[in-house]
Amino acid sequence: MENDFPPAFLTLISLLTALILSGCTSISFKGKGLIPVYLTPRADHQKLVEAHGHKEFYLWGLIGPDRDVFVDELLYDKGLVSAAGLSVHEYQSTGSFMKALFSFGFYIPKEYKVSAKGIEGGSL
Repeated sequence: MENDFPPAFLTLISLLTALILSGCTSISFKGKGLIPVYLTPRADHQKLVEAHGHKEFYLWGLIGPDRDVFVDELLYDKGLVSAAGLSVHEYQSTGSFMKALFSFGFYIPKEYKVSAKGIEGGSL
């Protein structure tokens, strides 16, 4: 007696594997040109600013929010007119990882932190 898998089961497994491999949960960090943003530090940029945020993805990242985060917009909203020494971190906290794990990838929250030193609007 042979133990063959039904074709429908194999098809389902193949589709789920394809979804997992083609899913995308990465955040795209961009600039609109609102303020100048330099990757390297500058001597006249002294005020340290951090901006935190999160994005939620669904179905292994196939359905999700707008993946774009505009770095200059975040820093401008924090009061900077110029930024330097830009640092961007995309991560998953333990709680977020557990949510993604227990939902089998149907829900995947991601966090990010953008930090830079800059010049405030009133200090020009």
